[in-house]
Amino acid sequence: VFLVFDAPKNTLKRWFALFSCLFCLGFAAAQIRTFSVSRPKIKIRSGVVSITAAVDETREAPAKDARLVLKDVRIGGYADWKTPEKLLLTLPAAYKVPSKGDVISARARLAAPRPPETLDGFDYARSLYFQKIGATGKIVEKPEILRRSARFYPRQVINKRIDAVLPADTGGVAKALVTGGSSNVPERVAQAYRDAGIAHVLSVSGLHMSLLAGLAFAGARTGLAFFPRVALYYDTKKIAAVCALILCLSYLFVSGASVPARRAFVMIAFALTAVLLNRRALSVASVAWAAFFLLLFRPESLLSVGFQLSFSAVAALICAAEAGVDRYVRLSAKKESVRFYLLSCFAGVCLTTIVASAATAPFTLFHFSRLPVHALIGNLLSSAVTGFWVMPALTAATLLMPFDLEKPLLVFAGHGIDLINRAALFTANLPHAVAVFPPMPFWGLSAATFGGLWLCLWRGKVRLWGVLPFCLALASPFLAQKPDAVVTKTAVFVRNERGDLSPVENCPYGFCRVAANGSFIDFARNKTGAFDACAKEGLSAVFIGVRFDEPCKTARVFSSRSIEKAGAFYVYSGKDGPEIKPAGEGFRPWSTAYPAVSPSAELSAPFKSRGDGISAKIER
Repeated sequence: VFLVFDAPKNTLKRWFALFSCLFCLGFAAAQIRTFSVSRPKIKIRSGVVSITAAVDETREAPAKDARLVLKDVRIGGYADWKTPEKLLLTLPAAYKVPSKGDVISARARLAAPRPPETLDGFDYARSLYFQKIGATGKIVEKPEILRRSARFYPRQVINKRIDAVLPADTGGVAKALVTGGSSNVPERVAQAYRDAGIAHVLSVSGLHMSLLAGLAFAGARTGLAFFPRVALYYDTKKIAAVCALILCLSYLFVSGASVPARRAFVMIAFALTAVLLNRRALSVASVAWAAFFLLLFRPESLLSVGFQLSFSAVAALICAAEAGVDRYVRLSAKKESVRFYLLSCFAGVCLTTIVASAATAPFTLFHFSRLPVHALIGNLLSSAVTGFWVMPALTAATLLMPFDLEKPLLVFAGHGIDLINRAALFTANLPHAVAVFPPMPFWGLSAATFGGLWLCLWRGKVRLWGVLPFCLALASPFLAQKPDAVVTKTAVFVRNERGDLSPVENCPYGFCRVAANGSFIDFARNKTGAFDACAKEGLSAVFIGVRFDEPCKTARVFSSRSIEKAGAFYVYSGKDGPEIKPAGEGFRPWSTAYPAVSPSAELSAPFKSRGDGISAKIER
């Protein structure tokens, strides 16, 4: 009403009304998305049940149990309207992993997705909720394949071709670069990439998409130049842009369309469209539009690590480029030489590493509480090999797979990947390669986001004010209050003399006692410990890790059910006794007790069959 009747009279009011409208529409889009993915979920741990389902996704890891995402699920003893749409099951390494699309029959134990175990940290239940996964579990017997899939899945074919040529260390990295399967990388290699500051190589993002677009654009334009009639009468630049866009779209689907890959594709699409329209290719506006389209259709991606790291890095890089591009153009016009070009490339790698590392540092600290110190060395050793050796060879090998000519190029790419692996291991083994920090509070992440946006969006010297909240965010891990103890269902962690949380090993009589600022808290591991802890007086709280129904003399008692529901409890020192905070606080749509609210799950529930799922499957 304000927008329609009053805002047109005043420019300031018009902008305020437009901002308010978009602000409300953003929350409305998030709410619509949240309820649209609501599906039935398992609320309590089950025994062994029979399951028939189709394999929707396989997540394999070397020498580890695989994980299967199942769809079209039928569970014995569960009515159809109570059955989750998807399941995430762990398959023991001793069993063969079925292919995507196979219909299998298995016996498994199911449980509700576990709640978060850190305050303001990653919420596993929320992540599964937006994937429409209603239960997790473990397969206890060898699954039986009822029907093989007849569909063609390019990702599986490409992965099998790579496995047939390359060993695990290099093959896992090759699959991560081509099909986005970072879980295929051995843990030792993946950890070396993280400690060396080059973990972005294993995630399909702007690096891979821009390299592919550049190779496709340059290759198409060079190839068209061999045809004089085409080169003289047609705009080969725009034809090459269309070819690059088509190839990037294909790469997006083959790589699994992760959040960083979607962001990179939207930005590449904007850049190539700008070439078609004779406009400027890269700007902060393209970053804003990429974020707009992603958040419009997937608003939950705002809370993901990939979204935050990807957008913070690319926004900082574009803002830094806009700030220094004019000076570089003037300087390059005066000094045209091979030496200047090589020094420019070296300086470019150094500056992009420094800018991207600084922009992503607060988000890395918030989610992982650790920073790679030698990221500059790792990127200097790996960037050229990735851009000029590995990615072109893998691109050509993938394009030649339909003709069975990929083997020489895969071997050639494998040698380059082996060099990157060695560089990562070398950098990760340097002294003080990783700096470990205390957990960053949420207000620290908010200050970093505000400071970063201030630096990027403003012009002139006023932008430098954004450095203050950004530096405050980096110091926030040392300013925030630290917990004295953390209690989970199976263990209790206490802060030691160095300030770290370490598990309590010695628990005589089945319970552990924790002192917090003059108050005492007991954690009972078994029923004997629970009887002893509940019989004592003067305790501030008692945590019971097993099922126990007897009364306690302590006023504050946390049962095993409440611990399992909260994920973990954090104990802080307070003026009036210990302050206890649950990690999984709040009644959210992904909480176990929250009902499914989608029309397909609730409104049609009384009209659906209540028969046994296995029998219905056999009858069909």
